[in-house]
Amino acid sequence: MALDSDILSQKMHSKAAVHLYDSIDSTNNEAKRRAQTDRGVCLYAATHQTAGRGRRGHGFYSPKDTGLYMTLAFPADNADIQRLTCAAGVAVCEAVGSLTDRKPQIKWVNDIYIDGKKVAGILAELITDDSNRPISVIVGIGMNLTTDIFPDDIAKTAGCIGDIEPEALCAAVADGLIDLFSDLSDNSVIEKYKALNLCIGRTVRFMRDGTEHAAQAVDIADDGGLVVEENGVINTLNSGEISVTL
Repeated sequence: MALDSDILSQKMHSKAAVHLYDSIDSTNNEAKRRAQTDRGVCLYAATHQTAGRGRRGHGFYSPKDTGLYMTLAFPADNADIQRLTCAAGVAVCEAVGSLTDRKPQIKWVNDIYIDGKKVAGILAELITDDSNRPISVIVGIGMNLTTDIFPDDIAKTAGCIGDIEPEALCAAVADGLIDLFSDLSDNSVIEKYKALNLCIGRTVRFMRDGTEHAAQAVDIADDGGLVVEENGVINTLNSGEISVTL
């Protein structure tokens, strides 16, 4: 069942061109396909994806009618991908917190967790034209609402937000991220992201130069990187996957 456009328009206060789908391969893919023609801020949202995408080529499980899958496209002139990913995490956590009694947190850099389970993922991408000139920056957000059966490879780590009106959540996330995007340079975005981050103070594991490292996460850098301390040495991670014991 597609999102109800009337309900969404009543709840969403920000200005954006809205495109809703019952089922689609990927809302990020659709934003890419329309990047040459759609201008300004655009929202693409669906309740089913047949080819949902995550970071580093991973898929994002997107079964029909149990989740919300949305992409916001912005003009590329403010295309700080890492800060935008941080802002999206903040927008999701604040939206869920405002509509439920649940307390989501962010696992660096782009995963949303509740009670130790991943309930949402974020994928930000820069879109360029044939001449490699930036056209737009898009932020895909996949959220498990009532999904209770997952593929074996994620069954132990995935969870859901709960029974929440998808239109209300879509509107709240969109409004929150559009507002944050208006001034990504404001360091309050990073301060909010840090406050919601579940990694700070924990041991995280990551790969560097083919070797696994274990370090303590101590801070979030101004650009959204994860600051870690290993054997008294401070480093900042700006990309890659980490694991953390929850």
